[in-house]
Amino acid sequence: MADRPRTNKKSAVAHVDDERVAHLIEQLQLRTVELEEANRELRHVSHYRSLFLARMSHELRTPLTSILGFAEIMLDQEKLTEPQQRFCQKIQNSGMQLLTSLNQLVDLSRLEVGPGELFLQEFSFPEVLRETCAAVGRQAQKRDVKIECSLAPELTNIVSDRGRLRQVLYTFLAWAVSRSRDGEHIKVEAALRAGPSLQVKIEDQGESIRNMSRVFDPEETPRAGKTDLNELGIIIGRRLLEVMKGSVTLENCNASGLRTVLELPAGAPKA
Repeated sequence: MADRPRTNKKSAVAHVDDERVAHLIEQLQLRTVELEEANRELRHVSHYRSLFLARMSHELRTPLTSILGFAEIMLDQEKLTEPQQRFCQKIQNSGMQLLTSLNQLVDLSRLEVGPGELFLQEFSFPEVLRETCAAVGRQAQKRDVKIECSLAPELTNIVSDRGRLRQVLYTFLAWAVSRSRDGEHIKVEAALRAGPSLQVKIEDQGESIRNMSRVFDPEETPRAGKTDLNELGIIIGRRLLEVMKGSVTLENCNASGLRTVLELPAGAPKA
């Protein structure tokens, strides 16, 4: 008979614990439903933002391309006065900045939504490098910066995403040009490694970087309210490399300058 109160007490405690667990489970289920609804809203917002950016990109790129084209035609005219040439160059530079900002905005939006699929194909890497150097050429020419390319003899055709690879190469070449002073030169070396993998080294003569960890940090990149488009571009370039299963490393040279090493697969993925 003496054990009954103790048994009743244990039963009461167990009942209270069961109610508490049931209450916690109910709260957890409610939180789960709320989180699922919030995630659905975020997906909808992300989808509408992507649609908006895609349409805005089309609407803005068309007039920007016309502006840049007409500015190029006017700059080719020999009868322009010096002030007129200067004004046309300002139009061209401003248009290129707007186009670069627009492309980076769209790229960031796409990367946030998802990496997407890689469009692997076989193509000539020397041809892609020549095209990329030509695209960066005007920016380099304005600063009298020379770009010297050295390719390994065995480096001919590779298998990769041509469009993304060209964008990555352009991004880091443009960054190297922006880091260079007038009259300096940039060395580009490319070779095939075991794997096979593609290795591209871009070496400039700009200032050394003290803290490498902050280069690809979007919170550290803007300084004093000013955003460097080339620095924002390399953040996107690094993320594109990660999508391509590649990597980028930065090394300060012994005397001066920076060596940027890009590595990514250069063959068809294994089944």
